[in-house]
Amino acid sequence: MLRYFAIPLISLSLLTTACQTSMLKQFNEITPGMEKDDVLNLMGSPTRTQRFHGKDRWTYVFYDKRIRFEKEVQFFEGNAVYIGDTWQPAADRTAIAMDTRNDQKNREIDEMLAREVESHRKAYEDYEKKAKGEDKVRYVPTFEPVR
Repeated sequence: MLRYFAIPLISLSLLTTACQTSMLKQFNEITPGMEKDDVLNLMGSPTRTQRFHGKDRWTYVFYDKRIRFEKEVQFFEGNAVYIGDTWQPAADRTAIAMDTRNDQKNREIDEMLAREVESHRKAYEDYEKKAKGEDKVRYVPTFEPVR
């Protein structure tokens, strides 16, 4: 009796799995210029979304033959403009590189300000000496006390 139910169940499961299409094949069908609705109908909801530099970025994470894929679709004004692997900025435009450059600029500014403060301090000391007359050599005679 069990084998009468097992054979239709196995054939039904084989038929349903055979109808599934590869997510990678579906992703490769996306073309530039497609609207968001078309991409949603084809791929479904993205794994994550992000708005960056005026573009909507949709990331799809899926597996095909046990290989993990992370693909991205970027939209500008509702139309796909980039389709492919997750976008990475150029090495000189990464956050770490930008932070390093900004730190260097900040150190240069701090050094410049320290030099300016020191020059202002020296100029003020010179001004005080001139105002008090300490910058001039004065002859003061020596007197002998009167008895």
